[in-house]
Amino acid sequence: MTVAIPNPAAEPRPATPAEPAPAADDALHWSVAGFDIRLHTDPAVFRPTVTTGVLTSEVLRAGVSGRSALDLGCGSGPIAIALVKAGAAVVCASDLMPEACELTRRNAAANGVATRVEVLRGDLFEAVGDRRFDVVVDDVSGVAEEVAIVSSWFPPAVPLGGSDGTSLTVEMLRQSPRHLAPGGALWFPVLSLSNAARIVAVATEIYGGNVELVAAKLIPFSPELKDNLATLTRLREAGLISFEQVRSRLCWTLEIYRATAPA
Repeated sequence: MTVAIPNPAAEPRPATPAEPAPAADDALHWSVAGFDIRLHTDPAVFRPTVTTGVLTSEVLRAGVSGRSALDLGCGSGPIAIALVKAGAAVVCASDLMPEACELTRRNAAANGVATRVEVLRGDLFEAVGDRRFDVVVDDVSGVAEEVAIVSSWFPPAVPLGGSDGTSLTVEMLRQSPRHLAPGGALWFPVLSLSNAARIVAVATEIYGGNVELVAAKLIPFSPELKDNLATLTRLREAGLISFEQVRSRLCWTLEIYRATAPA
């Protein structure tokens, strides 16, 4: 198994989680790769986190102009909107939750791209049938269930990733080859607040040497995680998650991977 790691000699430095800035009304301003995206919110729908921002930045850095793209687990739609603004020719956004699909449509309209984002409802790839894409961006739940419950990241109705946080990501990985065009790329985050080694092992089983680690960042614990350190320590001792102390701060690791289909 070969996984390419950027700047292997450099230890990733802690990154401060970036949250969308509040706007004057019920919308948020979310900035990524030079694009300022206006997002209406819904308490029942997942809103963008630092993971969403880093993931989207890496996808856009690689370039999506003229390509077909799927935002899998679109939530409020920030990734789909960013893909359109970056020049993707075809953009689909898919989510299991009807509230998320409706909010993505609303946010696409608010950002002037309603006619360029096709919103579909379904579980993982279910809604796209046998369609294939040049770019698939996955932002489905990927932390251990107990971590998700104590964090502020996931609304109550959002499906979770099981005891070690891998179930949804592993299922996504197993389905993904059927939905990538030749030479297409699947982008997905791996958080150390899940069983990261299992996710990477499954990705490598499916894609072989065409799995690349493109970004890694240390993220300081949020107040909610600090308040539940005993729970997280127990999960770490059970081998379900990992985290580390960097100087005076506890941090988890965010990694962004790209898996490439054969040309």
